[in-house]
Amino acid sequence: MEHTTRYQPGAGSETLMDKLDHMVTAHFFTRLVSYIIDVVLIWSASQILIYPVLGMFGIKDLHLWLPIFSVENIASGLLYFLYFVLMTYFFRQTLGKMITGISVIDKDGGGLGFMQVLYRELVGRYINNTLAYIPYLMIIFTKNKIGLHDFFADTYVVKNDYQGYKNMIKARMYRETGNGDNNYQEDDLQNG
Repeated sequence: MEHTTRYQPGAGSETLMDKLDHMVTAHFFTRLVSYIIDVVLIWSASQILIYPVLGMFGIKDLHLWLPIFSVENIASGLLYFLYFVLMTYFFRQTLGKMITGISVIDKDGGGLGFMQVLYRELVGRYINNTLAYIPYLMIIFTKNKIGLHDFFADTYVVKNDYQGYKNMIKARMYRETGNGDNNYQEDDLQNG
């Protein structure tokens, strides 16, 4: 049987694969740095693209009911959410995540579906930002280092280098048996 559940420290299951899952998961500080890089990039793009174009057409100060619903704010919000949704869907990481060497994976280690990305990057991020970024602190306090947006989409943020090592170790530990089932061998690394 293939290992598909994530490691939870202190839960009593202390196999090598469980420890590798825990080691691969990205920490809060790395995720914070990647988010800061992304916000700076989005701000730069809006300063270069959105504000001059809106000023050129004279609609920069145009707003709907309240000044908070200005064309400028709506365009900046669209850029923010489109950046996170599209980058995560197509590359499984944003530019900030690329720089810090982390990426987003499905709970089973596979690719991400579009609805999964929408829940994570649109719904989860909107709730996190609306609540003054406080739900991001869940990453520090949860055993699996997941945020509220990860919880919504059943995703994990992993360190790319360690994920590659984990996959190599996993391939070595799971061996095909004659009937096509995977046979998990915990002592393979010690026995060679």
